[in-house]
Amino acid sequence: MRSLMFSWSIGRTASLFVCFLVMVLCSGCGTTGKGSAPPPNPMGQSSDLAPGSTSPPPPLLPPASSQSLVFDFPDVPVPQELSRIDGESFVFQSGPLVVGLMTLRGMNVDVQSIINFYKIAMPRENWKPRGGFNAKKTVLIFEKPDKTCVINVYEKLFRTYVEVYVAPMSGAV
Repeated sequence: MRSLMFSWSIGRTASLFVCFLVMVLCSGCGTTGKGSAPPPNPMGQSSDLAPGSTSPPPPLLPPASSQSLVFDFPDVPVPQELSRIDGESFVFQSGPLVVGLMTLRGMNVDVQSIINFYKIAMPRENWKPRGGFNAKKTVLIFEKPDKTCVINVYEKLFRTYVEVYVAPMSGAV
């Protein structure tokens, strides 16, 4: 009887040890990988809360030129994390009119940070937000009196892509 009791306690201890080991290993899975730390904010804003504060401080927005680039369209800023894909971009210029498609790509850039960047940066360049939607791609629509800008943002194989379309308004050509 005593040997039966001894083997039961060893079996139970081993089972508890295995359960504990599985719990430890599984809890580590939730903190590894891409989502382990928030991505850097392209606007240079701090996401940390002030000590004792329950709400984030008001955003301190740096000048647009210090946090963005300009490629083909002088009034459409580009986050520093993105680079232009020459083979997938085409731009037409006639006098002051610059229209076309500019395709950008960034490695491991958070889609939401790009969306936030354009929601803040485009109005600074006097673009008026006109709408958009979120699906597999996020589409943002902006307008000026003489042109429209449509921005598509999406992810594909660890890369974030941004397509910027600029077209003249009807009658502006």
